[in-house]
Amino acid sequence: MSEHFSDLRLNAGSGKEENFWPSFTDIMTVIVMIFMMVMLVLLLKNMDLVQRLQATLKSERAATQQVETTSSLNRDLQAQLERTQAQLDMLRMQLMDMGEERDRLNEQLAQNRSALEQEQAARQQEHQRFEQEQAARTALASQLNAATTKIASLTNARQKQNEKLAVLEREKQRSAKQIVALQGEFSNLKVKYDKLVRPARTSHGKYVVRVRIMRRGDKLLRFIRSPEQQVFEAVDANGIRQKLDKLHAAHPDDMYVRIIFPDDSGLSYSEAWKMTESLLQKYDYYYRAQTAIKPAATQSLDSRSSK
Repeated sequence: MSEHFSDLRLNAGSGKEENFWPSFTDIMTVIVMIFMMVMLVLLLKNMDLVQRLQATLKSERAATQQVETTSSLNRDLQAQLERTQAQLDMLRMQLMDMGEERDRLNEQLAQNRSALEQEQAARQQEHQRFEQEQAARTALASQLNAATTKIASLTNARQKQNEKLAVLEREKQRSAKQIVALQGEFSNLKVKYDKLVRPARTSHGKYVVRVRIMRRGDKLLRFIRSPEQQVFEAVDANGIRQKLDKLHAAHPDDMYVRIIFPDDSGLSYSEAWKMTESLLQKYDYYYRAQTAIKPAATQSLDSRSSK
């Protein structure tokens, strides 16, 4: 190369420095390029991991929302099942009443049959007397006719009772079929009614009474606080009822009962649910309104069953 080009570098006369520094510069350049390529690869991998992490978080949020929705639906279905079971129990009670009426008619029929047998025995005795006492034939014949008429009346009454029992039996079978149909229809109507008519339960503008319940050992602790109180008041089982009765008498239409179970309440879910349902149905404005709807629904079912 020195034959074709002039050496324009500084310190052209030092041969060792000319060989060392360009080589060092090339090595550093290669190292920097490798470093930059590694950084680029790491950056691309980090971007991919960030995208995957975002997708995972989005999936977790969606799953959480799905779980909350499913829990709410389960609670609604449980409440509907309990209301339907109550209607079914009421219809069963009606069937039991019909069974008692049938037993009463059977007992009356047995009494009539016994009376009929007694009448027949009396007829036989009268007939024997008729043979023995010819002089009293006319009177005995008249009594026999009367007894025969009474027997016919009793027989007719027995036939009517048998027909009535048959009608009651058919009515019982028809009612049993209607119960199954009405249960499904009532469940569908109740769901639609709740969705269209029933307002949401809210504490806005209501007289809010807070009740806190917890278990410590074998003892159940109860606390209550009305809007006029600054702190919770400890009461026993009778005390909380008396307190709630008094507050409800003063606020019958807008009393909102908030039941509080601390995280360490020591109560099972079943115990907490029974306590909550008992207090809300008796004192809370919303649940009392829902309880008032049930007789109307039951009356509608009874009227349709009678048809």
